[in-house]
Amino acid sequence: MRLFWLASLALIFQSSFSLPAQAKGIPIIYGTEDSLDLIEATEIPGPDGNPLSLCSYTTKYHLFYLGFWRTSHGYVLTDDGCSGDSYYEFTDADLSEAQKLGMIRSDLPPKPKMSMNQIASGFGGLGIVALIVLFLILKSIGSSRRKAKRRAEMGDIQKEAGQILDAMCHAAISDGTVDDSEITTIADIAQQMTGETIDPERIRSIISKASKKPSDNEFKAFGAGMVPEQKTLLLKAVFAVIWADGQITESEHAFFIKTAQALSLDADTVRQVIAEVQNTDNTQT
Repeated sequence: MRLFWLASLALIFQSSFSLPAQAKGIPIIYGTEDSLDLIEATEIPGPDGNPLSLCSYTTKYHLFYLGFWRTSHGYVLTDDGCSGDSYYEFTDADLSEAQKLGMIRSDLPPKPKMSMNQIASGFGGLGIVALIVLFLILKSIGSSRRKAKRRAEMGDIQKEAGQILDAMCHAAISDGTVDDSEITTIADIAQQMTGETIDPERIRSIISKASKKPSDNEFKAFGAGMVPEQKTLLLKAVFAVIWADGQITESEHAFFIKTAQALSLDADTVRQVIAEVQNTDNTQT
């Protein structure tokens, strides 16, 4: 039986593959890559009489060379220590017979287990996507919680007034610092809108829960449900805050532009808002 099996192995069909990515489209974007990884040296003789090596044969599927999946094709044999691009087919029956004859370890599983390197390179891209999704989910949860806390500190003011107050608090922190002049401006505008005097420390507390770099959705939320006149008032309040100290930083300018874009206000309205705030400031001084 042993001699017959060895003779049949000597005649097994040799297959090959190309190690570089086998792309069905643009290779840089997506494709597949076959690989052989050494499991162990065996006592199985090859066609030339030298012992063959047992290898794990897998295929990696990649996007931009980041592995998103790896498939195992099972065991194969090679005569070059799994370092080349050709192999001998090695069936489940061959594996079982070789184990019985003591030519390979008897404790090898029917299917090869992937190493940590194979898992990392084969599923690394999928892991990165999962981390990005998790980060976005956590960021969204954190944003929602901060928004709920800001709204709670505003009290029972009207919804639109609360949105304007929220936008002003975000404008105040957009340059990374909060000036007393900005706090005073927010308090004055809030009192004009609600008739309620809001303590400066309360405003600072609301600002502390604002996003320093609001997302596009947060910008859109400032004016959600507002009519054009209310959106114009919101933009005017935002500009009054960033103009409170008489100068506008690059980050404050960017915040103002993004707010105007999120509110879908035209250029003439934006220019009018700027002119009105600056003229009011000049009149007061």
